[in-house]
Amino acid sequence: MRDGPAHLTIDAVAAEAGVSKGGVLYAFATKDILIDAMLARVVAEYDELAEAFLAKAPDHSERHILAHVQASAGADPARGSRAAALMASFIRSPQFRKETIDYYRGLFAHIDPATERGRRARLALLAAEGAFALRGFGLHPFTDADWQAIHDDIIAVLLS
Repeated sequence: MRDGPAHLTIDAVAAEAGVSKGGVLYAFATKDILIDAMLARVVAEYDELAEAFLAKAPDHSERHILAHVQASAGADPARGSRAAALMASFIRSPQFRKETIDYYRGLFAHIDPATERGRRARLALLAAEGAFALRGFGLHPFTDADWQAIHDDIIAVLLS
């Protein structure tokens, strides 16, 4: 994150972790495998948040989008930055692109754009993802209060 995706090398990871390059390579044979493992960890943490909100969400067709927006609101800023940096680094991978496309396809499958509720849910998803990109890539310095207010507004205006 500090030096940008181009500087994410096995040598840099080893130096940052205080282990040998061989130690990193023993656990992760390639840079792509390392990045995939790092991203899988971030995604699993995010999915835990979403699942917790999903378990409490009212039973309606937009509940997955509501859980996604609530998980985004509750995500740690550093975790979001890590996710954005890892995504930028790994987006070139056909497998990662497929997994990401499948993830968003699954979210959008819960949306019926033929209805007003569905169109609002689609806008809510796009707004939350836009805020994530701005914050994750460090393009706008949202305060914690701003971040919460944005997500509260997304829910109040689009998902209530």
